[in-house]
Amino acid sequence: MRDLFIVGAGGFGREAVWTVERINAAQQQPVWRVVGFADDDPSKASGNFEGYPLLGSVEKASKDFPGASVFIAIGDNEARRRIYAQLRGFDFPAFIDPSAQVSPTTEFKHGTFIAPEAVVSVGTEIGKFVILSARACVGHDSTVGDFSNIGPGVSLSGHTKIGSDVTMGANSSTSSGVSIADQAVIECGTPVLKDVESRARVTIIDFLKS
Repeated sequence: MRDLFIVGAGGFGREAVWTVERINAAQQQPVWRVVGFADDDPSKASGNFEGYPLLGSVEKASKDFPGASVFIAIGDNEARRRIYAQLRGFDFPAFIDPSAQVSPTTEFKHGTFIAPEAVVSVGTEIGKFVILSARACVGHDSTVGDFSNIGPGVSLSGHTKIGSDVTMGANSSTSSGVSIADQAVIECGTPVLKDVESRARVTIIDFLKS
């Protein structure tokens, strides 16, 4: 088995370790040994979380487990980037929940998380440290850039292009061929029918006014 510590003793951390446990259970032999959770919150410096040890700060865990793999279970895109930079040199596996449906033609990179019942169609490209939440759907020939966070129930139609550090709120959607540029935020439930500029924030009110 390979040692793994998870950064982030919060809600996403709980989801991540649940998926790791499910991955282990689906194999003839477990793949991962979770050594614990690292978190820079001083209140989470010791004790247990989800039945695993709290290892203290990210810096401490990296020194105590220099050969371990790392999963960054933090939803904030900027924070994931910062911790990745802090831990350069470690191995960052991608985790795909056993219930997710992912085309064998999909390309995805390290650090990415594909949650339960997500669907990723043919010809897609998923960047590094992307979060595809539960029941998110990525249509054929779409791309999702590095460090983007695709919320629960999001539906990306075919040929959608998502930039880096984009946040798509729960149950938002795109029409076919739409491009959403870097660092844009699409709020929950918002349909995106036209291209979105970098750093723009799009709400359901914007859709209703269009």
